[in-house]
Amino acid sequence: MSKTVILALNRNQRNLDILIKILGEEGYQVIGVLSPEELDKEVENQGTINLVLMDISGFNRSIWDSCERLRVLEIPFLVLSPQHQQAVEKQSKIHGAHGVLVKPLVVKELLLLIKSFIEE
Repeated sequence: MSKTVILALNRNQRNLDILIKILGEEGYQVIGVLSPEELDKEVENQGTINLVLMDISGFNRSIWDSCERLRVLEIPFLVLSPQHQQAVEKQSKIHGAHGVLVKPLVVKELLLLIKSFIEE
């Protein structure tokens, strides 16, 4: 059985490395990207992506274009947001997000949520 592939977008390399390490230790294959352009390129190049984690912190409104592409391609994704804002939650849902997680993330909760998506 092949590994579950998770694509993770985070503008902060240190945070991305931590996320890759945590998810890798759980047996997931994690591909980390630092920009929406890299994300779009990986979506095109990868055969199967089981889940995308998108930290929208520090990106402009064009991040929603990447979300929309994921929705159209039916790739499930979660939006990670720096704070709870109704506008972020609304835009996330409009563009197809399966949920919004507010940072700082609780690792145990994140892993349970990922597991529930993968097993659907």
